[in-house]
Amino acid sequence: MTAAAGSARFAKPPTPAPAADPTVGCCFTCPIAAGCALFSDAYVTCPVTGSTPPPAPTGAAPAQAAPAAPNGGVDWTNVAGRGVEAAASAAFGFGWLDIATGLIERFNATDAEGNPVDWGRLQLKRNGLCILIATLVPLGDHTAAQWVAHTLPDLNLADPVFLPAGAVLGAVLPVFAGQFAPGALGGICRAAWGAVAFTARTAWKFLMSPLGWIVIRPAVWGFLCGGLLLTWRFLVHVLTGA
Repeated sequence: MTAAAGSARFAKPPTPAPAADPTVGCCFTCPIAAGCALFSDAYVTCPVTGSTPPPAPTGAAPAQAAPAAPNGGVDWTNVAGRGVEAAASAAFGFGWLDIATGLIERFNATDAEGNPVDWGRLQLKRNGLCILIATLVPLGDHTAAQWVAHTLPDLNLADPVFLPAGAVLGAVLPVFAGQFAPGALGGICRAAWGAVAFTARTAWKFLMSPLGWIVIRPAVWGFLCGGLLLTWRFLVHVLTGA
């Protein structure tokens, strides 16, 4: 027996690695868990990097501050937004949209890697209501989606940009130039320009607030559904010749 074989025989066996605790998710051992917006105790696989653990940060990871309501109280804009959502849901038949979103969330609770799916981020009920508004609520002779489908074939590529810009400039530019005129005309135009600026600021603040989805989302879904409707009409024309 050689000296190497003898030393290997009496060497201390390596200490086995501790078994992984199946009840602890991957986020508890993550080096950047303190600043991760997706931290959850239910994740089995990291939704950002997959099975590869993220590298340790160079410095201390800043902890995310929880969103606070204005003035430290109740966020009334969020409350009003939920009230509008409930009213719209009741207008289209209270309860069935909640059942549909509940079934989607129940039967698709986890993704392919076993992680829980956060359906709340998609806001299925709110977006579903906006789709119903864009496709069912009439605006004159047509719904918003039908107006888009009727208008798009007659527009050039530059029309969606230049037509609204021309309308705004045609209405606003004379008022802006008129405020520099002397006499009563200048005073009237200055008052009108102040009203226009106040209205624009108020509208912008409303669109950027939590209540802005009442205007923005139906408009976006109206454009998207109008494009789908126009595509469907094109397919029917190609396949049937109608």
